[in-house]
Amino acid sequence: MNKNQRKRQLNRGLAVALAILLAATVTITIIAFSSSKKTKPAKPEVTTSQKPVVTTTAPKQTEPPHTTEKPGDNPVVAKPEKMLIPVAGGTMLKEYSSDVPVWSLTMEDYRIHGGIDIEAAVGTPVTASADGTLTLIEADPMMGQTVEITHSEGCKTVYRNLSTKIPEGMKTGAKVSAGDTIGYVGDTSLTEISEEPHLHFEVWIDGATANPASFFEVAKKDPSSDFEDK
Repeated sequence: MNKNQRKRQLNRGLAVALAILLAATVTITIIAFSSSKKTKPAKPEVTTSQKPVVTTTAPKQTEPPHTTEKPGDNPVVAKPEKMLIPVAGGTMLKEYSSDVPVWSLTMEDYRIHGGIDIEAAVGTPVTASADGTLTLIEADPMMGQTVEITHSEGCKTVYRNLSTKIPEGMKTGAKVSAGDTIGYVGDTSLTEISEEPHLHFEVWIDGATANPASFFEVAKKDPSSDFEDK
């Protein structure tokens, strides 16, 4: 083997050795990297002085706080089971009808009648059927002069077709007692103008009309009789 051949063989050996060394280095690097990924680092200890201050916010209150009301603090007043007849000596002209339409002499059609009509002469005093508060006094464009009294527990009474004459001291917000004069029978309702003079009287319970005849005895047409049972 001449000198050149030995030189080539040496270079070839060095190349092989370098390749093996490089492969070993790459392999060791990969193994070390994989080991570092799999090993979870230990949690560093935190001394008392290093611990962060954590603040918490109280949860939002969704329910109102309980009260300690004593029985009688807010006494419940029952809605009136009985009412006074708003027109003394009046007689039934038209009954309440919330389901079956009845004939309207003025409008010449059939329609619901959400109150009762109590016939009486123009100027006859109209009185509050129960204790309450005056919550409306107005000239309704269709039902004429109107007065509304609010009672307890969602109950109110409405007096329509009144005279335009208003008793002294009548104003919204005023307290009235059963039997107080709150108006006079008139003839101001355009939708009932063809009827005899009368009071159109309504009772409302929780936003719906109720039959006023369930609160007091209804008069028969006989003028000599007082309000009697049907």
